[in-house]
Amino acid sequence: MKVIIPVAGKGTRLKPHTEKRQKCLLPVAGKPVLDHILEPLIRQGFDDIVLVCGHLDQQLKDYVKKFNARISFVFQEKPLGLGHAVFQGLKSIEDPALIQLGDVIYDIDFRAFCRKGNHRIAINQVPDPERFGVVKIKNNQVEEVIEKPKNPPTNFAMVGLYFFPIQRPLWEAIKYLIDNEITSDSEIQLADALDLMVKSGENITVEYCNHWYDCGVPETLLSTNRELLKPSGENILGSNILEPVYLGENTKIINSTIGPNVTIMDDVTITNSIISDSIVLWKAKIDGKNLNGSIIEEGS
Repeated sequence: MKVIIPVAGKGTRLKPHTEKRQKCLLPVAGKPVLDHILEPLIRQGFDDIVLVCGHLDQQLKDYVKKFNARISFVFQEKPLGLGHAVFQGLKSIEDPALIQLGDVIYDIDFRAFCRKGNHRIAINQVPDPERFGVVKIKNNQVEEVIEKPKNPPTNFAMVGLYFFPIQRPLWEAIKYLIDNEITSDSEIQLADALDLMVKSGENITVEYCNHWYDCGVPETLLSTNRELLKPSGENILGSNILEPVYLGENTKIINSTIGPNVTIMDDVTITNSIISDSIVLWKAKIDGKNLNGSIIEEGS
């Protein structure tokens, strides 16, 4: 089955870190977000994967060579919205497709989510529904989809996972938005296409997803790191390691306290510092700092 993963965005909410590195290649719990996305999909037999790329596309192409799967690429030339990005990977055919956002990690049975039946979207209740596409539902059926409403009618948000047993209805809905220049916030939105599908008589059911981890903004990247980290079992003479902590290769920790909830990537040097609840990117050098709730810049 085809899996479409849009990873074309510039990750503006995670700057300056996304100026050097594609957003989905930023790490949580010791490895890039994209690893957390692709590994369970491939393990569960989803090996026809389409990455919709744009910003730093060559970096992505080089990186995914390590995965044992058929990974192809389509290019979104202009950042015209999530619906437009997804459209690049769709076809007007009867084949199914799973769509997963490139900044959300799921701990679910993807095969069960893609079972036969209606179109299906993953939802959950959130405290800030105005940041999401929101659905109105009745008897587990979608009645309306609203993109980032200022006054949300519900707090049931789409959490970035969608299954379509037939691609054509979604392809047609997005094409209609593109052809008629129907946008929300000047972008072609997937939420608007889903709402159009509902209004045209397509049945879309909801699936409640409790185990999802947003990586789209600094706060959620750090909270996902906290959720997914596991103890390293490391001991470093002269320093304190407060688990859970991930220590990358060729790290040097001198007279410092690290943890809890810290990911440190490769080739990092930390001296005379206290670091907790943070992510330290590759080749960073930290001396004499007390850091909490931080993402430390790559090579800084």
